[in-house]
Amino acid sequence: MEALELGPGLVERLEQLATCPLCGGPFEDPVLLACEHSFCRACLARCWGSPPATGTETSPTACPCCGLPCPRRSLRSNVRLAVEVRISRGLREKLAEPGARAGRRRGGRIPTMGSLDPHGEDLRKTSRRDDTPTPKSSNSEDKLPEDYPVVKNMLHRLTADLTLDPGTAHRRLLISADRRSVRLAPPGTPAPLDSPARFDQLPAVLGAQGFAAGRHCWEVETMDTTSCGGSSGEDEDDGESRYALGAAGESVRRKGRVGLCPASAVWAVEGRGGRLWALTAPEPTPLGGVGPPPRRIRVDLDWERGRVAFYDGRSLDLLFAFQAPGPLGERIFPLLCTRDPRVPLRIVPAEG
Repeated sequence: MEALELGPGLVERLEQLATCPLCGGPFEDPVLLACEHSFCRACLARCWGSPPATGTETSPTACPCCGLPCPRRSLRSNVRLAVEVRISRGLREKLAEPGARAGRRRGGRIPTMGSLDPHGEDLRKTSRRDDTPTPKSSNSEDKLPEDYPVVKNMLHRLTADLTLDPGTAHRRLLISADRRSVRLAPPGTPAPLDSPARFDQLPAVLGAQGFAAGRHCWEVETMDTTSCGGSSGEDEDDGESRYALGAAGESVRRKGRVGLCPASAVWAVEGRGGRLWALTAPEPTPLGGVGPPPRRIRVDLDWERGRVAFYDGRSLDLLFAFQAPGPLGERIFPLLCTRDPRVPLRIVPAEG
């Protein structure tokens, strides 16, 4: 992970990691279960009730988040988490000091992702939308806190080490040998056979690992070569989407047109020509600000709370958050889409 900027987004994210899922407040005397979920000791005691008297049959206990059986004897104090709670409080105090920078807001508005037929032709006609730019906020640098190594550890501890599933990829997408990168294949590239799991119109691929419980994060790097001065600029404003990234449910449609919105089990942001949208319904939501979007976008999945959030991978400023009324209800996979050979996407390997 690149060096993080000390700002509201970073502190907000750290405070989320230091929040008990039962009481919604900072952890107090946190304990760790066998399933790796943590809770305040008192909160878990209230949830499980008093232990049975000696000599009586022990009632089964389970994790309040994932439901896995967790015997009382498996509880252990989470000393590392207690230290992290203290650090997040210290960062909040540091941010309140005079001169602390304001959080940035990035992004813009573009139409939704097009589709490719089996021969690679774009099936979608898009309309051009005009936006009024908003002033760009300042981007002054601050010194990293003394506890920065622990801050990085807090974030990396939740970062999943993911790969892509070639069996789900559109036939015109190329997956790298390490299965972390995807790009649109040039014309004439031999295509693999179709299968029920493979997208046949949406130029997309799913991650090989899915999640049906817990909190998980991953980072996607948008390696947009059009922003590096190598493009002629003739089609920079053609109104088409170049990439989309986020998460999708196992039930996401693989054949025909795919609606990129939560109703279709897709939670994603979309980018083109240096602008960014959140793919909401009935229309996409523009993400305010001018200037290029982050080169790294962090996807944060909280399955039980029904939340899929997107952060700037450097500053951890919140870009957008989808919020469902409850748990997401099915296995969730990373989703990457690209329809431009100049815009490959890459899942950043987890460190350590």
